[in-house]
Amino acid sequence: MIFQRGQHAVIYGERGVGKTSLANIISDWLKSLEQHNYQVVRYNCAATSTFDSIWQGVFKELSFVRNFQAAGFTNQPDQSATVPMSMLLPTKISSEDVRFLLQQVGRHPIVVIDEFDRVKDQAASTLVADTIKSLSDHSVDATLIIIGVADSIDDLIAEHRSIERAIVQIQMPRMSDDEVLQIIDKGFQRAEMTVENSVRIHISALSQGLPHNAHELSLCAGFSAIENDRTNVEFSDIQAAIKSAVENAQQTIVSTYTRAVSSPHQNIYKEVLLAAALARTDELGYFAAADLKEPLRVVTAKRYGIDGYMRHLREFCSEQRGKILEQKGERRRFRFRFRDSIMEPFVIMRGIKERLISEESVVELEQQATRTLQSPV
Repeated sequence: MIFQRGQHAVIYGERGVGKTSLANIISDWLKSLEQHNYQVVRYNCAATSTFDSIWQGVFKELSFVRNFQAAGFTNQPDQSATVPMSMLLPTKISSEDVRFLLQQVGRHPIVVIDEFDRVKDQAASTLVADTIKSLSDHSVDATLIIIGVADSIDDLIAEHRSIERAIVQIQMPRMSDDEVLQIIDKGFQRAEMTVENSVRIHISALSQGLPHNAHELSLCAGFSAIENDRTNVEFSDIQAAIKSAVENAQQTIVSTYTRAVSSPHQNIYKEVLLAAALARTDELGYFAAADLKEPLRVVTAKRYGIDGYMRHLREFCSEQRGKILEQKGERRRFRFRFRDSIMEPFVIMRGIKERLISEESVVELEQQATRTLQSPV
């Protein structure tokens, strides 16, 4: 795709699935292709970013050489200076301004615009779509890669219908168990350590397909083994890793969790939220209310109908409980998802630490979900 004029990419999916990591390796990969002449620029968006500020930041990283004659009637050779291309931008930037300057770069520019979903300015989305269309229509030798948290390209870029042929849509799902196990194995191999198979399986189940959590739990388990003068990681080390991960979780995660489950009366908010974290999900992390039945039975040793916990799911989507979940769909077809995917592993590990569920039960539920997803329709 990078080698084809007029083609650009949108990478989308849940937070924490590795979208940015995928984009980051592009630069290293291109450096290995010495016969090609590329220039990679990455811009991280913020909530306050606009179309203008994004491209001001991008063109600060891109430059051109300006030649000029020496002053006076001397025999000095002509001189040159490297000038950032941002100096050529007007105060109010249009998609055509961006297209024109990218044509002047010389080396094939690859512009990675990360965390585009954070941009609050609605006009930026439409203008980026206009820019992609202009670059494609003029066959400019430049590539844009837009990255963001979204369920689809519709949610990330407005007015996308006119640019569908110019975009390669890359949805990043969560990692499979085999992919997570590869992360675990390679990490311990580099550390010249061995790891028991039960530990590998538990780390994979607890990670919920999120690479960050696989790294964190493996690291904590490895440190536990070293502190006990061992190079082999045992089951006791995963228990220590869970305890460390829960105790060292970000304060925002802890406070969001506490707000979601707190109540002065006896309740099952903790149990329902834990069941939600253990529920079988689709490729975008959504689950239906019915998907909580089995995990909630395992957690509470009691069978609940959907009516017994539907109110809890709706409240988890409310401001009162910190909107820890989000909801989409129509009545009787609602689907739910954690707003921040990193919350799922924390909820599960918190449940293990508080003895709401065992490590073995987590692994069993994870394997059941995997078998269900892989079974033929």
